[in-house]
Amino acid sequence: MKNIEMFERSALAYMIGAFQKYPNLAMNIEPSSAWVVGVTGVTGAGKSMLISRLIPSFRKKDMRVVALLIDPSSQKRGWAILGDRRNLRSDELDCDKGLFIRSLATRGEWSALTDSLSKIIAYSKLFSDIVIVETAGAGQTDVEIREHVDTLVQVIEPLGDSLNLEKAGQSEEVNIFVVNDREDFKSGKKFFTSAKLILGEQYLDDGWRKKVYLANAETGFGVAEVVEGLFEHRDFLETKKV
Repeated sequence: MKNIEMFERSALAYMIGAFQKYPNLAMNIEPSSAWVVGVTGVTGAGKSMLISRLIPSFRKKDMRVVALLIDPSSQKRGWAILGDRRNLRSDELDCDKGLFIRSLATRGEWSALTDSLSKIIAYSKLFSDIVIVETAGAGQTDVEIREHVDTLVQVIEPLGDSLNLEKAGQSEEVNIFVVNDREDFKSGKKFFTSAKLILGEQYLDDGWRKKVYLANAETGFGVAEVVEGLFEHRDFLETKKV
C-alpha cells in the first residue's frame, strides 16, 4: 500500500507549523488533484469518531490520508486544547504509515477555522490522495469551510426538530448529512426519517441531491453507506469537470 514517507512527514509537520506561525508566509504550491473532505458539526456530535471509522475505508482503497483536526485554542497560549487526535488512537491507525494526523489551533478565529488553512490544505494535498478537515465544532459559523473542501459532511445529533437544520443556514452548503445514532439518543431513527424527508429532497446549485445517512460512529453501523455516499459525490464532481 502507498505510504507517506518519513521525509514527507517531516516536511508536512514543518510547513504546517510555519504556515500557522507566519500566516503571511508566501509559497508557490503546485496544484494537486487530491480530494478534500470537510467534516463539521457541533462539539460532541461525533466528528472525530466518525473520521476514525472513515480512515480505514480510505486506506483499504490504497489512499494516503492526511487528517487535519481543528481544535479550539487556549486564549493565553494559542495552542489546540482539545487534541482531537486522542479520539483517533488505535493500534491500527497508530501504525499506519499511509496516515498523517495533525491537530491545529483556531487561534481565535471566529469561524472555527485556523489561520492559513488554504495553504495548509494545498501543501497537504502534495503528499496525499485525500485530506480530511475537521472543524472545531462551532455549528453554523463553519459555513466558511465550504470554500476549502470538495465534499462537506455534517455530523448531527438527533436532537430537536429537523426543521432547525434548515434554519441553521449551513445545511445549504452540506453535501452529506450523517445522523449519529448513538445509544444515548433514543430518537435517532425517528429524527433520521424526518431529516431524510426534509433534507434528502434538496438539491444544491450544482445539481447534487443531498444525502442523509444514519450511522453509529462508535459501533461502525452505517459507516459503509456513508463511505459509499462520499465516493458517489466524488464521482459526481469528476463528471462535472468533463
